[in-house]
Amino acid sequence: MLIYHKLIVVVALFLAIAAAPRAEGQLLGQPASPEQVVLDATNVLGQSVGMESGIPQRMLADAQGIAIVPHMVRGAFVVGLQHGRGVLLVRDAAGNWQPPNMIQISGGSIGYQIGVQSTDLILVFRTPQSVANLLKRTIKIGVDASAAAGPVGRQASASTDLPMQAEILSYSRARGAFVGVSIDGSSISLDPAAQAAYYQPNGMVPASAVQLVQAVTAYSSGAVAMAAAPPGVVAAPGAPSEIEATRQQLDAASRQLSAVLSDDWKRYLALPPEVYMPNFVPNAQAIQQAIARYEDVSRRPEYAALASRVEFQETLRNLWRLGELQQAAGTALNLPPPPSGAVAQ
Repeated sequence: MLIYHKLIVVVALFLAIAAAPRAEGQLLGQPASPEQVVLDATNVLGQSVGMESGIPQRMLADAQGIAIVPHMVRGAFVVGLQHGRGVLLVRDAAGNWQPPNMIQISGGSIGYQIGVQSTDLILVFRTPQSVANLLKRTIKIGVDASAAAGPVGRQASASTDLPMQAEILSYSRARGAFVGVSIDGSSISLDPAAQAAYYQPNGMVPASAVQLVQAVTAYSSGAVAMAAAPPGVVAAPGAPSEIEATRQQLDAASRQLSAVLSDDWKRYLALPPEVYMPNFVPNAQAIQQAIARYEDVSRRPEYAALASRVEFQETLRNLWRLGELQQAAGTALNLPPPPSGAVAQ
């Protein structure tokens, strides 16, 4: 009997692969590259909110984390199978969205069903605890975290008891539109191998991650009009401030320096992730710590070959400038306009 059940599973796998060529790579352990997963996730997010029957913006506004799994393979022939790789974005203590973590999701079911399909999945994490649990270990939906099919449509009500009590709201694409879907029994975990492969050189935030963070920030804040937002496109910001212009110069100089460094030196001279994210302000304390490391290198004669390079000097110069601008911004008084009718003496 056991052998019989194993044969059924094998047959199910081969039939699913034969029925869906795109599923073959994922079922055989040859998924899309992490870079492609992030690009696809950005498009999926844009499509999920850029439609009348999409995910309500207020669901994203209240989210503590958002998981996006493009092209998740779901197949069944007596034994149900599903697997996908995607990204998880979480907020920091200040509520800002951070660069994506790579994740994978898998699950199965038993039933009289047949067929295979590829679907896009979005999970909205509504509590800090559900996010914290996933960052620490594999979680099983329905056991470690409660989930419910999420409401759809701009005017959809989220007042029912089930969605309000659920820690995770789940959505899946069906016939071009996003609908609430049950994912009980699925397991979700971080994907360290994909994470390491994506963030290379070490410490650098790829441009695709920056675009995804911008998209999540814009959509969750309502900064992009839902009806007019093309998939994965964020409204262009205005003229950069002096801090933003300096951040851009620091970003460029740091990337040029990284290109000539070994992995150990890339780790030691790594800058805060926000340095590589447009319109994000790096933590002032983190910038000062980076300055201290760079200055220490510049003072040591054994590292003169590195400290004399133009890329190193340009990076340190922009670190100094950014630190000065942050200090000035922190000491400036943030006052409203003077009283109307006031006359200068």
